[in-house]
Amino acid sequence: MENSLEALKAKIDFLEKENAALKVSQVEITTAKELYLKIFQNFPALIWRSRLDKLCDYFNTTWLNFTGRTMEQEFGNGWAEGVHPDDFDQCLKTYVNSFDKREAFMMEYRMKNAKGDYCWIRDYGQPLYDLDNTFLGYMGSCYDITESKNNENKLIALNATKDKFFKIISHDLKSPFNSILGLSQLLQEQVRSTNYEQLDELVELIKLSSQRANNLLINLTEWTYSQTGKMDYNPQLFDLVELTTETELSLFASAKLKNIKIQKNFPNELYVFADKSLIGAVIRNLLNNAIKFTYPEGKIFLEVHQLNDDVIVSIKDNGLGMSKERIDKLFQFNENVSTPGTKMEKGTGLGLIICKEFIDKNKGKFWVESQENKGSTFYFSIPAHNH
Repeated sequence: MENSLEALKAKIDFLEKENAALKVSQVEITTAKELYLKIFQNFPALIWRSRLDKLCDYFNTTWLNFTGRTMEQEFGNGWAEGVHPDDFDQCLKTYVNSFDKREAFMMEYRMKNAKGDYCWIRDYGQPLYDLDNTFLGYMGSCYDITESKNNENKLIALNATKDKFFKIISHDLKSPFNSILGLSQLLQEQVRSTNYEQLDELVELIKLSSQRANNLLINLTEWTYSQTGKMDYNPQLFDLVELTTETELSLFASAKLKNIKIQKNFPNELYVFADKSLIGAVIRNLLNNAIKFTYPEGKIFLEVHQLNDDVIVSIKDNGLGMSKERIDKLFQFNENVSTPGTKMEKGTGLGLIICKEFIDKNKGKFWVESQENKGSTFYFSIPAHNH
């Protein structure tokens, strides 16, 4: 009997020691877990953790400072409120699919920061396991890659600029010069043979080709400067009515060649504070376009007026007009294709893109109204100078 009691007592002592050791071990494990969370608290990356139900239960201080939200707001799936709506579905799909397969993932999405701006985030997620290899959920680290993403987009845009540049050089710009050379040779032959009957027509065609080449070169230069960030911006006080009148007079000959009348509606003067050179380029491009797409014997209506705090310029033609689908693609660089004019005049398709960029630079607005076979009206507004 005594032996049995001693054996039981020994067993109880052993179990108590085992239990004490287990408690110590659990305390050490809990302490270790709290320690790694403290280490991550001010880690440079945005750290998150999710449970078995896929909901998040931890975000480090770096994350909370970045989003400007509290732990309570981000808890569960609250963090998803900051994901850009266009990226949300793909973000959720990647997370859920990886979670179900217990696979690591990397994804990129836009997330709103404390200032309310969307930043590009690269998120690395890893399955999280306990010491006994029990699956606990996921842990992830996020990094702000907005700057590198912007640089990547700039590189893509620059490559597209380069491709467009060489296309214009190799095709669009070569065509008018070939015309000039061919017509000049024909003119020379007629002069040598004293055949003067068609000289007027040949000289007119040479002039048209020269004007086209000149317009292409001007547009190409302006567009290249704007794309490479080398375009100067020098705002000054000037009379927009005077500038518009001067630009219209410089294109009078082009309009006359198609017997197009330009009707004007201007006040005596109207001052604005903007970059005179850029605004002049916009008016020149829009008038060139109106002449190009207006039928011979047609009319162009040119108006300048003030509306509240803005000065509005409108250039209306009664030419080809455009469909809604065409209007939607006017300012999309990759979609932009030049449309031949009413006398098959060609262009680069850059003019309207340049116009919008220059008006944006001058803190104005640019828009268009058009109907097929009824003509188009292009508008731009810039702030008036009322002092």
